[in-house]
This record gives sequence, C-alpha cells and structure tokens, in this order.
Amino acid sequence: MDRTWHQALNYETLVKVANNSEAKALEAFSKALILLDTTEPFLLHLGEYASLLNIDQGLLSKAYYDCLPAFEAMDSSVQVLTWEHPLWPKQVNDFAYCPRFLYVQGNASLLCQPSIAVIGTRSPSLEGKKLASLSAMAIGNRSYVVASGLALGIDGIAHKSALDNGFPTFAVLGTPLNSCYPPEHALLQQEIAKRGALVSRFAPCSATQKWFFLLRNRLMSALSMASVVVEDRDGGGAVRQASFALEQKKYLFIYQSSVDNHSFLWPKQFANKPRVFVVKHATDIPRVLEKAVKTKEQVGKVTQKSVQLDLFSL
Repeated sequence: MDRTWHQALNYETLVKVANNSEAKALEAFSKALILLDTTEPFLLHLGEYASLLNIDQGLLSKAYYDCLPAFEAMDSSVQVLTWEHPLWPKQVNDFAYCPRFLYVQGNASLLCQPSIAVIGTRSPSLEGKKLASLSAMAIGNRSYVVASGLALGIDGIAHKSALDNGFPTFAVLGTPLNSCYPPEHALLQQEIAKRGALVSRFAPCSATQKWFFLLRNRLMSALSMASVVVEDRDGGGAVRQASFALEQKKYLFIYQSSVDNHSFLWPKQFANKPRVFVVKHATDIPRVLEKAVKTKEQVGKVTQKSVQLDLFSL
C-alpha cells in the first residue's frame, strides 16, 4: 500500500469513528497534517489521532481494522487523488461538500479537462434516447469530455455514444469503485475504466447509502463546465443536479422538447434563470456554451426573437 493509500485509509478511519461525519473527520485530519505524517500507517500515531478526536484508542483501532481490508483489496490500478496531487481537479475546490480524496480508475487527467455532463431519466422516451446520443456526439466533436453518472437510461446512452465514436468520457459513481450500480452496467463500467475514467468520492470501505447519489451529482456538476438535462421527471436526480449546477454558477442546458412537455413543471421553473439555455438541437450546446463563456453572458430562457436568432443562428 503506497503512502497516499495509507493517508486515505487514515482519513476514512476518522470518518468512520466520527459516525460518517466528514466535517468532524476533516477538522481532525487538518490538525493531524500539522502535527504528524498522515501518510504513515495509522497505528504508528494511534494516540495522536485519538487525542485529536477525544476518543478511546480501542474504538479508533477497531475502526481502522474495519476499513483496512477494503483498502488492501483495492485494485492496484486505482489512483487516490488528494488535494495536493497534480491531477486533482481544482474546479471542485470552491464548492460545498468538496471531498478530501478522490478514487480514480483510468485516465485521471480527464477530470482536469473541459467536460460537459449529459444526464437524465432512467426510463427515457425514444426522443430522449436520440437526444442523449446526439448530445454526447456534439460534445465530443467539439473536444469536450462527456461526463455522466453510469445510471440506466440517459447516462448509459451518453457514455456508450462517446465510446462508440472514440470520444473521451468519465463516469462519476455513486458507489465505491469496487462496486457496480446498476449491475446491468458492469461491462460498461469496465470499458470506461479502460478507455476513459471512473471517479468516486467514496472509499472502498464505504457502505453505499441512498444519499451517496446526490453527492455524486454534486461532484459531477462541480467537475463539469455545464450540465445537460436531456429528460427527467419532477424531483429526479438530474433535476437535482440542475439545481446544484446553478448553485455552483455553472451552465445548464435544457431541450425545448422538455420545456414544451406540459407533464412536468421543472423545465419551466429553470428556463427563466440566469446561466440556463433552452436549445433545440444538440449541436447548439457546445456552440452556445463557448459563446457564453467568451462573453460571460448570463442568459435565461430565450423569449425575444432578436435574442433567439442571436443564440441559435448558424
């Protein structure tokens, strides 16, 4: 086990003994960074760690041995990124719930490249499936990395479209790397690890919880320049990511077909907000994004004819 793995294991031990409170663990870990070498095996500094958390050494030792087997079994190809690592994606640093470590399998440098997330429902319509594929192709054609969450439906289609067309893609997981959810995407997960990258904020010893997937969406939004919600239901995970994107002052793209669908409320609630773009065609996404970044426009729903022609004319 290398020194960074030891450091991550030590941190996860603190998380576990702090009842999964990352805030408490991070506070103790930050103090430990000043007082001792956090890359050394945990038991060498058991007393110091126990003192930092004001906890019995026996409880701390038990937490360490609970976490240790999963780290020892971690695939040797996994890179553990810490804030100090040269491949750490600095675009996530200023946002809420920034992880202390990231676990990456594949090409970790993809996380530092400009990316756009393509997300949506697990049960898309035929039009949604087509738009997901076209979105990934349009993004890849303009040299952006296609990001998504490996879920069934829109996510999986976006990843597969990128791979099929030779474009880079990374998947942000809601589970540790040693798990696969959904199980139907086990082979896709392996393929992305070979030809793109898998990234998780969850240590191998973590027991997956339902709320992990919201943290996954927060991280995916933070990693990406923009999120494209192809289709989703009210209250769905992609809609939650849309909220995170605006909270993080990222860009958000919604298809006109979603706005026109009167079965859902969320498209209209987002469409008039700053940094949100309603597009008709997949090829509009990278072009409009580039213009927005260049001019720093904060455009809501396009309502005036003159503005609409400006945004969507070739």
